[in-house]
Amino acid sequence: MIVFLLVVSFILHAISFLVIILLYLQWSKVKEVEKRQAQLIKDIEHTVSAYLVEWKEENDRFLNALSEAVNQPADEVITSLSKSPSSEPEQSLPPHSNTATPSSKTNTHSSSQTVAPVEQEWSTHLPNIEAITDKVEIGSSSSIAERVIQLHKNGKTIEEIAKILKKGKTEIELLLKFRQR
Repeated sequence: MIVFLLVVSFILHAISFLVIILLYLQWSKVKEVEKRQAQLIKDIEHTVSAYLVEWKEENDRFLNALSEAVNQPADEVITSLSKSPSSEPEQSLPPHSNTATPSSKTNTHSSSQTVAPVEQEWSTHLPNIEAITDKVEIGSSSSIAERVIQLHKNGKTIEEIAKILKKGKTEIELLLKFRQR
């Protein structure tokens, strides 16, 4: 009987050692996956931070260029536009930003002579500038919802409604779903 108990004890010990080894192997695999994920997270954070730094530098350059363009006197802007209208579009200002500065107030005669050629150049770039009008749409979301429903009843697809109303397809789908209930 003692021999039988010893054999059973050895078998149970062997099984327990086998289970312990299998659990250790699984635990080591989990630890390896955790290490890889931690390294992946560090790499992603580094990439995102580098991208954000680059983005910030680009924004700073843009803001500096914008502040230089805004601080530049109107006569210089007009002169630079008349010399090369399409060479530096980033530094040129639109016609409505031609505000009066102290230098332009003192020298109004010379600036009025240079404004006419610039307006002619802009009219060639924008031939139908007079036809452009500002539209202000004052309305509530219920009127948009009513328009969506009306267009849907007329047989328009969600994509067509989104293009007509200049809204997202998801927004149109949600409006239609909520109105159906």
